[in-house]
Amino acid sequence: MSMRLRDCAPGDRLTLRRLRVRAGERLRLLELGFVPGALLHVIARGATGGLLVGLGDARVALDGATAGALLVEPDVAR
Repeated sequence: MSMRLRDCAPGDRLTLRRLRVRAGERLRLLELGFVPGALLHVIARGATGGLLVGLGDARVALDGATAGALLVEPDVAR
């Protein structure tokens, strides 16, 4: 069951399933490591809907619109 990353809470561990963004934004996210199958964890939520997301050893801040365009599933393996 896929859900939007924007709807997840701090502490959630997730698997990225799909990016629903325009080509230029998609390329940038892919370069950062946001590829289908990537393991993510939500670190914090901003006051305006943005998220701080852990991706491997990195932390990436996403605005609310971008977080809403990433489809994820709970990572049950961890």
